[in-house]
Amino acid sequence: MRAAARRGEDTAMASPRAPFPGTESLDPTQILSGPGYQAPPVRTDGVATAALLCAILSFIPLVGLAAAGLGIWALRRLRRSYGTGRTLARLAIVVGATASVLQLWILVAIVATAG
Repeated sequence: MRAAARRGEDTAMASPRAPFPGTESLDPTQILSGPGYQAPPVRTDGVATAALLCAILSFIPLVGLAAAGLGIWALRRLRRSYGTGRTLARLAIVVGATASVLQLWILVAIVATAG
């Protein structure tokens, strides 16, 4: 080590490409800069957020089904990643499915009373 320093070679260790799981897309200097470990920013899955938005708008016919479908898709995506949003996806599935069942129940009740 001292011989390398005497020759003027760089003795600093090269930082790994992905120092921590889930940080593959981040700059290592951002994570390893400053005093101590800097936690990577939290990444919420965009599909889970879209599913929750559809769940909020599930009073519109067929949007509840879209919320449930997007929620299932988000859970499948989050199985293979370090992102967050599992709770959002589960909530979207529950709210979307409940809204769809209620809308179907109301539609059947209207058709039954009209006929």
